[in-house]
Amino acid sequence: MEDLGMTAKLFETSSNLQLASIWLKRIVEGEQVDSEGKEVLTWTGKFLYEVDWSSKIPQKTSVGGGLALQATSVRPTFYSSLIRIAPKFKEAGMKTEEEILNFLRCLYQNLLTLGAPGKGHKKLKYFESKLGALLLHEISESILIQINNNGFPRTSISLKDEWEPSRNEFNTVIS
Repeated sequence: MEDLGMTAKLFETSSNLQLASIWLKRIVEGEQVDSEGKEVLTWTGKFLYEVDWSSKIPQKTSVGGGLALQATSVRPTFYSSLIRIAPKFKEAGMKTEEEILNFLRCLYQNLLTLGAPGKGHKKLKYFESKLGALLLHEISESILIQINNNGFPRTSISLKDEWEPSRNEFNTVIS
């Protein structure tokens, strides 16, 4: 049952990240965030601070053990997603690691503040919001690939599995 419980938590994480991706796109188009959107965006901002060890911004409140466990489980997927969208960072003019780290910190803060500028961060520009939404979508999709093995987590997962999920022994059959 522990595996099924963890699978459910990872599915919840994937769903929240996908919803946050959608909300980021809506915010940049001027749509007002409803209460469900606020909850999802705030959760995602806290979650990404837990996942990303390089964020170096202390949490104002401690996170629960469940969120920390989810973050630990998703951390390899997060970093592999960053590697996959690295060309998009370059297209957006982010050439150095520091520029990417600044973008990520700004993304997390914007998620927590629902897109409003605040102390120590600026409002995301249009292309930055789109890039943030792409990152959240990539992470969400990768989590689904991870758990798409008859509902149970894989016993072994490597970067190869995420790069080419259709060319390894974890390939699922869709009829």
